[in-house]
Amino acid sequence: MKSITLLLLLIPQLIFARDYNSELNSKKDSLYFFSSNVLYVPVEASIIEAKNGVTKYLNNDYLSLDIGVSFDLIGLKANENTYSFGIDFFTFSNLRSEDNFKFPVDAIDYLFGVNFNLKKKLSEKNTLTSRFRISHISSHFEDGHIYERSDTIFTPVVYSKEFLDLQVMSNYTISNNLLFKGMVGVDYIFHAIPDDMSKFSGQLGLEFRYFFTKICNVYVSNDVTLASVNSETNLNESFETGLSFGRINSRSINVYFDYYDGQDYKGQYYGKYLNYTGLGLRFKF
Repeated sequence: MKSITLLLLLIPQLIFARDYNSELNSKKDSLYFFSSNVLYVPVEASIIEAKNGVTKYLNNDYLSLDIGVSFDLIGLKANENTYSFGIDFFTFSNLRSEDNFKFPVDAIDYLFGVNFNLKKKLSEKNTLTSRFRISHISSHFEDGHIYERSDTIFTPVVYSKEFLDLQVMSNYTISNNLLFKGMVGVDYIFHAIPDDMSKFSGQLGLEFRYFFTKICNVYVSNDVTLASVNSETNLNESFETGLSFGRINSRSINVYFDYYDGQDYKGQYYGKYLNYTGLGLRFKF
């Protein structure tokens, strides 16, 4: 029993030592960031993604809290291409800011699904990545929600959808310090409650990232989605810019400014207009 306990205690040390030597090429006393484990890395401004962090809105009393993960489980290299299969489990929550450092949860959206990814090197400077997702998302009011006063009995809102989405991205190295991402995507909803959502929507994402040093960079990211609700077409824009501390495609910390204008992406506020600016902190895994 003692030998098993000792082995369990040594495993994290062995893994750490292996990663440490790999990242630093056997150099000692250096700071480093662990590598990411996914083939497809979305633009920072993309909304429906697994994130871990908080954004405080500057033009109202709310903030968003994101908790989740998306990672590749199985990989395959064939014909100079890399393929992977992964999973998504994440939430994004709407919180209300009150005195005495209290943040009641107003509403929360849950997403889970699977993804299939491809990475293909087109040239020395350009790499193509793509992701196909099959996902379910549902939304719920929580005990921190304040209901509007009404003479009628409140009926809970039912919101859920199952959808497919495909994104294709070009990762282009302009120079040693300057990187560019260009993404196009299409989303297809094959089941939804309510059923007045448009079946198809389109997405375009652009991002520039400049590295001051190997572990510090500034980025500008923009994501635009074209979708219809109740036969009304909406152009939804998400913009984000900030500082990121971490190597290329590594775990990192982002400090950012955020702007959103368009249809509210939270299910319980489906069909409503949302506009906010915010400051945020994100931990990227």
